[in-house]
Amino acid sequence: MDASSRTTPDGRPDRPSKSLLLLFLVMATAMVIGSVALSSVTDQPEPQQHLITIPAGTAALLSAGQDVNIIPTDLDFRLRDRLTVVNEDSAAHQIGPFVIPAGKQLDTRFAEAATIEGFCSLHSSGRVTINIGGT
Repeated sequence: MDASSRTTPDGRPDRPSKSLLLLFLVMATAMVIGSVALSSVTDQPEPQQHLITIPAGTAALLSAGQDVNIIPTDLDFRLRDRLTVVNEDSAAHQIGPFVIPAGKQLDTRFAEAATIEGFCSLHSSGRVTINIGGT
């Protein structure tokens, strides 16, 4: 007896019923729709745009020993936030791993959670901490 000719005890062919397959299809569709709906209603904050402008004359003020107070020593961002730094000064400046040449700008989006400590040319302490949180 081959597999294609098996029967149930009551004599009907032993194969999956159409109603069972239909039930499986309906349940799978409901699960997909449910997961899509759930992902759209989770409390995921929208990414924010952060703009830092380094004004002309900043390097001269720093060289004269003045504090410029352009950014805090601790910068906090969330995943997917975008940071734009516009350097209007005649000198390059560094904020952590980012070097912004004179007259140029930096655009970056944060894709990974991390805490980055590094050099900052805008602070008398020379230090900055960039915190990128997961939410």
